[in-house]
Amino acid sequence: MFAMRPRLGVSARHRLDASRVAETARNLADDINSRLAGSSLAGLATELAGIADATEERGQQARRPILAIRILSALAIGLAVLGVWALVRHVHARWEFGTVGELFVALNAGFSLLVVLVGALGFFITLEARIKRREALQFIEELREFVHVIDVTQLYYTPDLYRTRHAFTANRLMIDETYLLYCTQMLAVISNLAPLYTRGATGDSILRAASEVEMLAIAITTKHLTKAEAVRGMQRESPKTGSSPEE
Repeated sequence: MFAMRPRLGVSARHRLDASRVAETARNLADDINSRLAGSSLAGLATELAGIADATEERGQQARRPILAIRILSALAIGLAVLGVWALVRHVHARWEFGTVGELFVALNAGFSLLVVLVGALGFFITLEARIKRREALQFIEELREFVHVIDVTQLYYTPDLYRTRHAFTANRLMIDETYLLYCTQMLAVISNLAPLYTRGATGDSILRAASEVEMLAIAITTKHLTKAEAVRGMQRESPKTGSSPEE
């Protein structure tokens, strides 16, 4: 009746593999560079592949302890304990109080000393976690800005531009929804990179930041897909004059 429930571990099959995400980013960059060579999106895809490779290295680094900070924290805690022990040994106080006011003054001084000591110990104990949390938030902010950069690059492709290019004759190039679809694929890579930064660093702020990047990528992806569907509608209305996209 009171048997302990078995602890359920997370299966490795159900966890994101940073190396696979980085490989996907590299394959996507190669595809975009071969299809849209020299375009701004091709340059961004190459940069995204570099960030994906760096994400794998950053994750491994975040899971490693910062030995210098741990040694420094241990020394600081040891010195604080030795200081308190020396103070207790050498101070010979008389535990006699003439009035209630003197008792409260002594309790207030002891409580203030305890608060300062606990605060100093907490600062050194949580120092490593706070450093890793700050770095993770900076990396997630980098991904957030990358999402906006991808969105800005496709603003050039307005409906009027598509309509004009489709009206050209057969000897002119026609643009299609390829650029927009590549944008959505890059956004999908970013939304899978963000959760990787939640490993090795604690704090709800990191989880919220990663979730916000994912939701932002999903929202912009929806906008791009809607625009791509409108482009497909233009292609159905006008005869196809080519198949090679250009930036």
